[in-house]
Amino acid sequence: MGVGAGKTFCAALLCALRLVEGKRIVCLSQTSRQSREVMWIEIIKQLDNIVPGQYKAKEGAQKITFGKTGVIYFASYESLETLRGFTQIALAVCDEVCLAPSDLFSVVSFCMRDLPDGKAGQIVMLSTPRSDNWVTGFCRKENVTIINAKTTDNKRVTPAQVELMRRTCLDENQWRREFYGEECDDGSEGTLFSNDVLKDCEQVKENTQKGYAIGIDCSGLGVDNNVIVVRSINKIKKVVKKRTATAAEMCGIVKGLIEELGRGDLSHIAIDEAYGLDLYNRLKEAGYNAQVVPFGGKASESVYLNNRAEMYCTMKKQFEEFGMIGLNGDMKRELNATRYILSNSNKIQIIPKSEIKLIVGHSPDTADALALTYTQPIVPRALTEYRLRQDREDMRDL
Repeated sequence: MGVGAGKTFCAALLCALRLVEGKRIVCLSQTSRQSREVMWIEIIKQLDNIVPGQYKAKEGAQKITFGKTGVIYFASYESLETLRGFTQIALAVCDEVCLAPSDLFSVVSFCMRDLPDGKAGQIVMLSTPRSDNWVTGFCRKENVTIINAKTTDNKRVTPAQVELMRRTCLDENQWRREFYGEECDDGSEGTLFSNDVLKDCEQVKENTQKGYAIGIDCSGLGVDNNVIVVRSINKIKKVVKKRTATAAEMCGIVKGLIEELGRGDLSHIAIDEAYGLDLYNRLKEAGYNAQVVPFGGKASESVYLNNRAEMYCTMKKQFEEFGMIGLNGDMKRELNATRYILSNSNKIQIIPKSEIKLIVGHSPDTADALALTYTQPIVPRALTEYRLRQDREDMRDL
């Protein structure tokens, strides 16, 4: 179905009706936060219309109950393993199922054993179509009913909302997929960095403008790499990878790179907030222009779901405008595997890192570190300080 066609409304109504019948239900979303902010709220609205005051909503326990047997459990694809002990689930609703892991069906169907009436359980999957996903193949099997609808089949969608959606879509394929609910099987669905884009962006001369930025994707002492990427306007200058490194060790590496490339030309250092706070504090204490960036934080432009989407889209635009010299193999593979979709709120979002990892075989740490350098324009420190001096002199003259 297209975005805003009414998938969530219909699924929430079905959940409410089955709950009143005393059934056991599971609602799954990409994250626990999305579960609370989308399905939970919509189901509560439906229950208030059907059985006001007769149900119990226990948000802390992530469940809604009705009578002696009716219950709706809420879970996320991040915590899919927690469902393995469930039984007698009559209905499972999977929101944005294209973002779910490929073992979803086997886990959910096993929860439907031992149903008291002997009937088979029902799995309802909600999503806009994506041709490069396990769901497409699954839906072509027998005993699967597909219901499709375009966005304007929902009569509550206004022309202004349709126009906003049209402007948000980055290309024609995304428009067909997100508005009409069509499967665009051209091999490039939702791709930000196609092979052509990655090839064309290298066919440029190096921009001689001074300045460089540093992006750091930290994994702490985890299984993924700590990656430092240094770039100028259109050239990758340095890539450093460390499987395990303390904040002190990472700080030493960054200081060495800045000493080598010149502190006066440094624009900014952007660090992934998840594991980078200790490193950030060390660099700030040393007097560097460092910032922590929460990938899930609020974007500066409303068309993006979060910072991660804005950084990647900004990077794509600048690749097309300035080019990019020096992309290594990992960067190209990770960027090519990066896909975008529209969220439930019609905002551009990037698919989860876990899904990119399934495509390339490792976490997209190098691409994330590069994307972090696009949090702000490159302006050398020396130029910034010069402008500040000029501003102070101008103020004195007044």
